[in-house]
Amino acid sequence: MWERFPAVSERVQQVYGLRLPRHLAVFCALWKSADSAERQALGHLGVGPFGVSDYFGDDGLRLVGRDGLDERLHGRFRCDPAEFVTVMTGGSDGLHYGLWYDDPAELPSFVAHNYARDSAETWTNHFPALIMELRDIVSMAMSDYGDSGEEAEILQPLVAALEWFAPAEYQALETDGKPRWASAARPSGFPSIFPALPPDSGDPHSSQSSSRLSAFRNGTPEAAEWITRAEQELAAGRPALALAVGGELHWMDRDDHRQQSRRLLVDAYRLLGRDALADLVEVHTAHRDLRSVDVLVKPDH
Repeated sequence: MWERFPAVSERVQQVYGLRLPRHLAVFCALWKSADSAERQALGHLGVGPFGVSDYFGDDGLRLVGRDGLDERLHGRFRCDPAEFVTVMTGGSDGLHYGLWYDDPAELPSFVAHNYARDSAETWTNHFPALIMELRDIVSMAMSDYGDSGEEAEILQPLVAALEWFAPAEYQALETDGKPRWASAARPSGFPSIFPALPPDSGDPHSSQSSSRLSAFRNGTPEAAEWITRAEQELAAGRPALALAVGGELHWMDRDDHRQQSRRLLVDAYRLLGRDALADLVEVHTAHRDLRSVDVLVKPDH
């Protein structure tokens, strides 16, 4: 996987305009090397490579978007924010894990997760890499069912494998260095993680997120007022409120707000110089109604 990393990293840069962290190669090495017992444990948890991790497969760099679709749609569920780039499947309810990119020019800040078939909110435990995230998933499962019995017996081989791969992950993180935005302060209360922004980006009014969502849902006059206010803030060079309002409309996933959300998000990202995220919003908005986000296929399919 170390040998594949440079080519995969170049592909992700060309397709997404994003920097790939080395720790993703460690996760893919865990998956590739898993024996039957470890594979059973991974299957029991419902986890496996998906999204950009598929480029690490034996034929990964030969994959293309099916039916001419953009490769960036692979693993991108309806309510995923632009900063979220899928790398791993989860268990039930459309759970999937992704790298969180506050800024395309920087390495991802941490691993995030989203239940696409449930509330589709985006959360993070702030783990910087996938092996750490997996160790926490296993630990939570063991705490639910105890360290003895059938559950523990299934998961124990994976516990040992994760311990074995941990030093390689630490090495990958040390080689890459700490991401710029990993420890940045960010407001809470939104249906997604709010992106880390420069200090002069304005106020996203996080305490008003719940009331805004209610206004958008019910079509009250306050809804149009918030959108107008976000546009005015954006015109004044302050993108925070546009990202907040655009992100809320994106998460609500209503057809009548789709273009308003697109416009606010795209213009805010362009103002910040985060063009790769703006491009993702454009592509995603045009194809949010795909019946399947399993987009990458071999050329002969």
